[in-house]
Amino acid sequence: MTARNQRVEIIGHRGSSHLAPENTLASLKLGWQETTTCEVDIQATLDGRLLVIHDDSTLRTTGIDLRVAEHALSDLQKLDAGAWKGEQWKRERLPSLEEAITAMPAGKRLLVEIKAGPEIIPELVRVIQTSGKEMQLLLHSFSFPVCIQARNALPGIPIYFLIAARLDPRTGAWSHSIDETIMKIRPTGLSGLGANDTPLIEDEAVGKLHASGLKLNIWTVDQPSEAKRLLDLGVDGLITNRPGWMKEQL
Repeated sequence: MTARNQRVEIIGHRGSSHLAPENTLASLKLGWQETTTCEVDIQATLDGRLLVIHDDSTLRTTGIDLRVAEHALSDLQKLDAGAWKGEQWKRERLPSLEEAITAMPAGKRLLVEIKAGPEIIPELVRVIQTSGKEMQLLLHSFSFPVCIQARNALPGIPIYFLIAARLDPRTGAWSHSIDETIMKIRPTGLSGLGANDTPLIEDEAVGKLHASGLKLNIWTVDQPSEAKRLLDLGVDGLITNRPGWMKEQL
């Protein structure tokens, strides 16, 4: 890799989720062996705890349809979240955010996507401050109010605003403008932007973000050719389901 892209951060999407069941401790531990930073999603449970899971239901990864917000953490953790991925992953549980942070080794980092609304912030602050690992954590969310409240409550943690840009086939216009997004987040103290991999991401866009003091992470990148294109543009982070493999390809 060139000097320009050696600084890029390869981030394991839900851990090393190509090889292990997503958003489990097994996936995270494997991901941290392969790269420095892993990403997880969190939802709030009925008893106000923070569960590491992407969907608001457990159906896709456990085979049992329970709404996360309608059940206590202890009940949700009785489910098998690994068997769907393979026999060797049977009895993997859905971890709490506390467990995920506790499992994180020294020198590694965890990027947490907040899937709930601002009501989650007080418990998130408690978990993070109790962990003693605040400097190893990053946050991102598609909710701008959540990002702002998290920034106010946790000023020492990098926080990224997520966007999912889509092309409108009727108008040929993108649903998000990089310029508009920069204007929105630059005054807030947020650290940067997390965007899906689209043609919006080109050299001019990356340059504008960096000139505004903002970083850019791209999700979810599993093709080496596309990863190399983004590296050459100077993006700051690539979120991938295959962190170890991707680093080898690059």
